[in-house]
Amino acid sequence: MGTVLSVESVSKRFQLYHNRPMTLKESAIRWLTGRHEMANAFWALRDVTFAVEQGQALGIIGHNGAGKSTMLRLLCGLGRPTSGRIRREGHASGLLDLGSGFHPDMTGRENIMTGGLLSGLSRREVLACEQEIIAFAELEEFIDEPVRTYSSGMYLRLAFATAMHFDPDVLIIDEVLAVGDARFQQKCLERLATFRATGKTLILTSHVPDQIRKLCDEVLVLEEGQVVMQGDPESALRCYEDLMRQRTERRAAQVFGAEAPPSLVIEQGSRQGTQEASIEAIRLANVHGEIVDSIQSGEGLIIELEYRFTRPMPDLILSLAIYNEAHIKCFETIIQSLRAVFGPLNERGRLVCRFPSLPLVAGHYYINPGLYPTDWSYVYDYHWQMHAVSIIGETDAISEVSGVAALHPTWSVDL
Repeated sequence: MGTVLSVESVSKRFQLYHNRPMTLKESAIRWLTGRHEMANAFWALRDVTFAVEQGQALGIIGHNGAGKSTMLRLLCGLGRPTSGRIRREGHASGLLDLGSGFHPDMTGRENIMTGGLLSGLSRREVLACEQEIIAFAELEEFIDEPVRTYSSGMYLRLAFATAMHFDPDVLIIDEVLAVGDARFQQKCLERLATFRATGKTLILTSHVPDQIRKLCDEVLVLEEGQVVMQGDPESALRCYEDLMRQRTERRAAQVFGAEAPPSLVIEQGSRQGTQEASIEAIRLANVHGEIVDSIQSGEGLIIELEYRFTRPMPDLILSLAIYNEAHIKCFETIIQSLRAVFGPLNERGRLVCRFPSLPLVAGHYYINPGLYPTDWSYVYDYHWQMHAVSIIGETDAISEVSGVAALHPTWSVDL
């Protein structure tokens, strides 16, 4: 065991230009006439220090703009810090922007070969793992087509399979596991677990708390380019949630100014958000459309969410989770882009989620919905333990049951 990556007092500055001239002639005229424009300095990272040990999985979390992607690009060697130093041991492979490094006019097979050669492998070594890469990516029918014809999901499958099968010492992943269908995401997570089991090192960012909990040993929290804390996943996620609450409060103060924010009247639970987009009401119904507050275990449930925007919303994120009384998440679904799924939304409307069957053990549960901007930087509206539903189940005459899923085992004895 030893340190494979060390970051020592790293800062990164970018120059921002407003109305930057588009031609050399225009630039020269502005300079000669004294009308040239000075650049503003933007510090994406400030005095960041941490180290990663061999075999460790480090998560980096923070809102979009906190410096996560800049940090990962520097770790991959894509750019140099303005100050400070980064030390790497072994080969690091980065899975950053989706499909980055792929040439759009080359086929998937040609991109595999190019990526392998650029990673330091020989042609023979690339050919030896080519079929395994193609099979994992599930692209047998399309591997000889130009990647510009691929969907985003096909891009992801090829990018992940290529990065994993070139056997890096350190794998660096930036958010891309949020893309693609749930089945392939699970396949990626299982492959990452195998990667970890071989003693390899993983560094990743994700907005999905469950991925951070499952994959990471330690988590670094960034805010405005600075390290807020580094610790175990649960402590880091609590810190991140507290930072999001603070950003939400600041955003609400900006939106409403001296005016009082809208009253968040609730009967139970808690609620937070700027209310620029709000969930006005939630109705629970059975499969026949009848309003209910309880259903039999295994029956279907319809959840209707009435929403309202205080201004036009180009896009936003919706989350919907079911928790039990012990605050254990039983289920969650996240729509990363409502616009992509439903198209432009009116300022008022209703979203409907249907569960054909809800096989939960008997007990009390809560429906917790949330609305967020597409960069997860704060909360528009989130309801916690406000909307209850009871699941009614039959008593098992043979044994007591507990847990979350309502399963129906049968027992026998073999003589």
